[in-house]
Amino acid sequence: MANVSQGTTATWGNVTLGEVVSISVDGVSADTVEVTPRTSTSRFKRYRRADVDLGTVSVTLRGAAGMSSTSVGLTASLSISGQGVSWSFNEAVFEKLGWQASVGELQTYNVTFKIT
Repeated sequence: MANVSQGTTATWGNVTLGEVVSISVDGVSADTVEVTPRTSTSRFKRYRRADVDLGTVSVTLRGAAGMSSTSVGLTASLSISGQGVSWSFNEAVFEKLGWQASVGELQTYNVTFKIT
């Protein structure tokens, strides 16, 4: 699901990335493990939460690209904030960078982070 919000900005570590054009969160999931004791006389199985995958966050931004391909693979905190929006992640691995530019216009670029 993508959201658009004017005035929303994203910051990764100490780098302000720019004005957010859209945000997409994908792949959030959790595994479960059956923990029913073999001695249970109940017909109901019991489960516990196991591994959690917080997925990826892709952010499309407008402005001078504040990211560099030399940062791919690095980890820092990620925050996205603006009117009605406030997301914060302690650890976000910089996975992908893509950008498009036109003469006389602001750059538009996309950054994808793996949330850990």
